Amino acid sequence: MAEITKVIPNIGAAPDSRITRMTPVSGGCISTAHIVETSDQKYFVKSHTADSFMTKQMCKSMFEAELHGLNALRHTHTIRVPQLFHVGDLSSGAFLILEYIPLTRLRDHHKLGHQLANLHLFEGPSQFGFDSNNYIGSTIQPNGWHDTWVHLLQERLQYQFDRAQFTGHMKNMADKLIRRLTQFFKGLDIRPSLVHGDLWAGNCAADSSGEPVVFDPAVYWGHHEAELSIMRMFGGFTLDFYDAYHERIPRAPGFELRAQIYELYHTVNHYNMFGSGYLDQCQRLLERILQ
Repeated sequence: MAEITKVIPNIGAAPDSRITRMTPVSGGCISTAHIVETSDQKYFVKSHTADSFMTKQMCKSMFEAELHGLNALRHTHTIRVPQLFHVGDLSSGAFLILEYIPLTRLRDHHKLGHQLANLHLFEGPSQFGFDSNNYIGSTIQPNGWHDTWVHLLQERLQYQFDRAQFTGHMKNMADKLIRRLTQFFKGLDIRPSLVHGDLWAGNCAADSSGEPVVFDPAVYWGHHEAELSIMRMFGGFTLDFYDAYHERIPRAPGFELRAQIYELYHTVNHYNMFGSGYLDQCQRLLERILQ
């Protein structure tokens, strides 16, 4: 952690700022995290050490992508995200320094619904994708620019299917979905929406005033419905959230079936990250989508 202790005093507002305490905290299933206290401020610091899944360069690119995504969300002025300070190298990995926000459980789901809808309605580019690839968990998420949402989604699903190395019936179903994907979006006028990309309940909380805060994004310009799939997949959001969201962005016909396609994307990613415990769920989703 010597590299971090050298950087943080230079960030502080006070010229004689110095580190007084470093406290380990939960950093999710991917990174290690600490609250770092100085004589004038607190910071939230995430770090990741290279391993058999991620090289040192991948560790740094993951945090650079997170910084880039948080900046994109901040630019919309629709929902609070942590302020960003620095991405740096460790001897065998990388680290990210963020604003420390004392978080509490989110209670105002209605407000989050309105804020997320405003985020998705924010005007942006005419294409789908993002300026760089980022990470969904520890998996690279392709973000090449495409003229249609279906083409970006096909690229992403194919990337996950290729990593999964499905065989037999599973491979046949995966290939069939790629070929038929366009039919699930017929009649829809999809414009690019900026989405958080990994907004499950663990990546959302409230600050001390009750204001919603989101973090750990996998940002891209895509279909707003894709955001809701992972929120429903893991739960934790009340009916007040969905009512408020759909006040501003009504459901389109075919929503439920498309939600299963988006859930499949995250489920195959979990299979790729965590193993065979997710295989049956992948199969059930493919069968329901294609029936």
